[in-house]
Amino acid sequence: MGTRSSSECDSGPLPEHLDRQPCFFIGESNFSVYEEMSQQLKLLGWCEVRSKGRIPACDMVLGDRFTIPYPLLRCEFLPSTSYYNGTRWLNYFRGSHRLTLKASMARLLREADPTCAEWMPRTYVLGGDQERRKDDRVEFLMDMAENPSNMWIIKVSSGCKGQDILLTRDEVEVEAFLAGLDTKGRKIYVAQKYVQRPLLYHGRKFDVRVWALLKFPYSIYAFTKGSCRTSSRLYDFDNIDDVLIHLTNHCLQETTPDFGKYEAGNELWLEDLGAYLQEVYQKDVLRCSILPQVANIIVRTLLAAQPDLEVLPDEPYRCFQLFGYDIIVDEDLKVLLLEINGSPGIAAKYLAPLVQEMIKLINGGIPLREWDVNAVGFVELWARGDPLPGRNP
Repeated sequence: MGTRSSSECDSGPLPEHLDRQPCFFIGESNFSVYEEMSQQLKLLGWCEVRSKGRIPACDMVLGDRFTIPYPLLRCEFLPSTSYYNGTRWLNYFRGSHRLTLKASMARLLREADPTCAEWMPRTYVLGGDQERRKDDRVEFLMDMAENPSNMWIIKVSSGCKGQDILLTRDEVEVEAFLAGLDTKGRKIYVAQKYVQRPLLYHGRKFDVRVWALLKFPYSIYAFTKGSCRTSSRLYDFDNIDDVLIHLTNHCLQETTPDFGKYEAGNELWLEDLGAYLQEVYQKDVLRCSILPQVANIIVRTLLAAQPDLEVLPDEPYRCFQLFGYDIIVDEDLKVLLLEINGSPGIAAKYLAPLVQEMIKLINGGIPLREWDVNAVGFVELWARGDPLPGRNP
């Protein structure tokens, strides 16, 4: 057995029934959360495996999202004396792309949850093979014609880091974009209505990243901490040419000399936002208004995907997955979902504690019952037997 180091990530001693050292497989992706998890598991006495041929013998698989061999693992059972009593944990749910690809998410939520129009900006799917499935271009152009003052963000369904984004309210520009799409191609975009009156932080736009955990048996949690990405520019809706006003992605903001002028790394934390809003509104709007809406969105989206994601009790594996929810708040304190990331980056200051708390939950730890941004841990939002969430406040 490997030497156990003292660590804050302490889930207790290894079970006495083990007949071998527990081991985990880690794939070749560079996602910080699973690299950190591998380091913490090694501190807990686990053995690291890099050979794909040894995956069936592992107690935990920290694999690459699209290469985990689910069919193989469905047929491979571990002995009852293994670390998790004959089962193993996988770090992705098969089918989670239904939520993490923007076009799939929009279609799924429109079909599965009639309340989604209350907490997701209008979204149209564009592109792809038109013979296989017609896109939403007709409806999108009608919407533009009926609401000419609206601005739209067009982005690649699988894109990230602010890549290939078109910000427009010009119908001619959109028609030219649509004309350039390959009608038999595979590249898919979404057009999402821009939130024109966002809540501002000292006059600048921001969005919020919240980390949610889905775990077998189907139960939903949120990490109590969260981060906000801020713009380097004062907000001006009419200035459509300065993309840095409207898009808070770090990879875009760091190109300006003003990056870090107001907040280090153009980033602040939920507790900072809460303190600012307390000062502005003279009440705790983060806890009383914003976080309940965030919780509602997380629960509703993951319940919408439950038929695609749920793992049956007799499967020889269990799944967990961390999601990154990107949300925005408008000036009326209404929370809106922008997108969901299936392999989210974690703010450096929260990486180790988030992973520690995630390991504790996987190993049967007790979650928090209330969302307190000054505490560190996962709060349980929904578990089997709980009622369906109500509508957003």
